[in-house]
Amino acid sequence: MKFFKLTLLLLLISFSSNSQTKEQLNHLDAYFEKSLEEWQLPGMAIAIVNADSIVFSKGYGFANIAKKQKVDGNTLFAVASNSKAFTATAIANLVEEGKLKWTDKVVKYLPYYKMYNDYVTQNTTIEDLLCHRNGLATFSGDLLWYGTTKTPEEIIAAQEYLKPTSEFRTTYGYSNISFLAAGQIIEKVSGKSWATYVSEHFLTPLKMNRTLTSTSQLKNTTNIATPYFFENGKNNELKWVNWDNIAPAGALISSVNDFAKWLQLNINEGSLNDEKLFSEQSFQKITTPHINFSVRKNNEKTNFKSYGLGWSLNDYQGSKIVSHGGGYDGMISKSLFIPEKKLGVVILTNNINWVASALSNKILDVLLTNKLNGKDWSSNYLGYKKQQDKASNTKAKNNESKRGNINKNHLNLETYTGVYKDKMYGTVTVTLKNNKLNFTMDKTPIFYGELKHWNDHIFTFRFNTKLASLPEGKLWFDVTKNGKIAKLHIDVPNPDFDFTEFDFIKQ
Repeated sequence: MKFFKLTLLLLLISFSSNSQTKEQLNHLDAYFEKSLEEWQLPGMAIAIVNADSIVFSKGYGFANIAKKQKVDGNTLFAVASNSKAFTATAIANLVEEGKLKWTDKVVKYLPYYKMYNDYVTQNTTIEDLLCHRNGLATFSGDLLWYGTTKTPEEIIAAQEYLKPTSEFRTTYGYSNISFLAAGQIIEKVSGKSWATYVSEHFLTPLKMNRTLTSTSQLKNTTNIATPYFFENGKNNELKWVNWDNIAPAGALISSVNDFAKWLQLNINEGSLNDEKLFSEQSFQKITTPHINFSVRKNNEKTNFKSYGLGWSLNDYQGSKIVSHGGGYDGMISKSLFIPEKKLGVVILTNNINWVASALSNKILDVLLTNKLNGKDWSSNYLGYKKQQDKASNTKAKNNESKRGNINKNHLNLETYTGVYKDKMYGTVTVTLKNNKLNFTMDKTPIFYGELKHWNDHIFTFRFNTKLASLPEGKLWFDVTKNGKIAKLHIDVPNPDFDFTEFDFIKQ
């Protein structure tokens, strides 16, 4: 306890000496504790940095509830899409070295790169990959990589069958597969894997010694947060899912103390500890808007929102904010820095929540405007979340109440069995065992379940909750007039994965 008090005192002194006050720090610390409790989070870690030091770093709650293992500044979490800035910056390094150009066509390096039409395929540039403007919907195609056995090349080639929702280069649509393609270009040009390149050019020079590039490295370390999702009044433990096949879009695992060094590098526009890792020109390139979002009337004093290259960009309280979020099943993260204020923040949590966004807004209010009694972002976000959950639960109950009311009958269960194939994804296999139907998404070993009859040719299921936090979904069959099965469809209501992009035809 004495050691903790001394550490906090030193942090207070450091924080105060960098134009932030002890009063601000104490207020934020108490606010973080309050937010942890009201959201019923297992744990989280938060660091605040300036150009040359970590001015605040603290863990809250538990890395693992059952083991009573507490979170600290060195606890490892998945930072997920906060990895994207590393990929964009790696490309910037290769541009600086003259090994490629931002405007180079992707097919020059990846001949297997395909999109929904030939024009987009032939004209997509490396710059396009890094700012999400390929015409696809946000998260389109994510089921091609999540938990699958598909290789990066297979994933990239399969997106040919994804349908666009807007014209090329006109609208933002968040694309993990685009960043995978950028990572493959890094490998092609440098001769090194994405993980090796990022380690050699960023992690090692920055002494980010605890930062990992794959879940396969977890077995060799300790102080690791366990992912959770909150359901039925408790936090439910999840297993780590390997993301090696999408690594350039989100594979990094880090701590707030380690990630703070990456923020400091960017605050200093590519330099840290007298070592230059990328140029000011590259910094300006990746933090300049490349695709814009509409801005609605709000109380956040925000005048623009956009995406640069691997970073989200907006203004808040008169300052430019460079940020990114990260979502891993059971972990949510947020990082940001304010170039003109030489200030950065990283928030890592180990369940599915909106806390990271709420707390980043609170931190900005306190540090930019000294509003200690300003908007209670955490409580407001929690209120919105409860409303959303209530509406979702009501809809689910109403839906379940219809079970068997349309048609309690179904075909002989054996009729539904067999292999169904989608040209983009691959196959789904339906089997019958002990008079119960089961199905498996063959390229995704973690996606399997028992089918329970709902109505007519429609069945419900739930994936193994130790492997995925997805809610109950439906699987239904198209039946021809002569009683034969033609197709199989899957849908699971969630904000991340669109199962309806697949069309499984009976083989």
